[in-house]
Amino acid sequence: MEWRKVKNIIILLLLLVNGFLLALVWARRSEADSYERTALTQAVEALGNQGIQVEQSALSAAEGLSPVSVERDVAGEGALAAALLGEAAAGDNRGGGLYLYQTEAGEVSIRPGGELSARLGDDPRWQTDDPDAHAGALLEKMGVEGERTVAELKNGDVNVIFAQTWEGTPLFSCTAVFTYREGRLRTVEGTLLASDTAARESGGVLTLPTALMRFLDGVQERGDVCSALVSMSAGYRSGQTSSGVTRLTPCWRVVTNTAEYYLDAATGALERIADGQT
Repeated sequence: MEWRKVKNIIILLLLLVNGFLLALVWARRSEADSYERTALTQAVEALGNQGIQVEQSALSAAEGLSPVSVERDVAGEGALAAALLGEAAAGDNRGGGLYLYQTEAGEVSIRPGGELSARLGDDPRWQTDDPDAHAGALLEKMGVEGERTVAELKNGDVNVIFAQTWEGTPLFSCTAVFTYREGRLRTVEGTLLASDTAARESGGVLTLPTALMRFLDGVQERGDVCSALVSMSAGYRSGQTSSGVTRLTPCWRVVTNTAEYYLDAATGALERIADGQT
């Protein structure tokens, strides 16, 4: 038999084998997806049997999220402060990890973990007829990725609130409030991470059906009462370690008709969010 014919036969056999393996992988993936959908439906029904109504469209999976360790970046914080003050300023280390930046335009203090407080003067650059757009442009200049959550009127001031995101994922505990009085930005308060130095850690997360059941168990153990699970959004919570590193932990923020909770995506531990807590 000619070598060309033998080669063609080998290629055909390889194509058939690859096709069979592809079909096998697709069948297993389809079976896994079907099992996941069935498990989710059963979990939703279990909550419904306990008087808690859930819309599956309001649920998001935490698949792909893993813990992240973020090193403090003082240079990045300085750039953030410069964006707020309109010019660069040397950070004065006041001890305990507190850096203070001061210019004629105002002052910015930043603590470990990204906690910041800015007091701005009467510079015309802070005057605007559109606080939403002004705050969004300023946040972008600060090099922080975020989404506006609400703009509210309080005691005559306009508060524009942004929630930070990390690689497109919400950072529930990192928000910034831009306060405008008579059309001029006066203060910025909140927590923002200004660092690109991060390392992902290993670790799995609960599936959505398992998370729902952990939520149900946690609510019943606490003795809390609710009749609807409004939303269940996957994201991160930030916290300081003893070494000063900020750790981002995957979790769900669960909103019910009576309260809000954090559900740890690795352990399933449920924590009720107190009023005013982020």
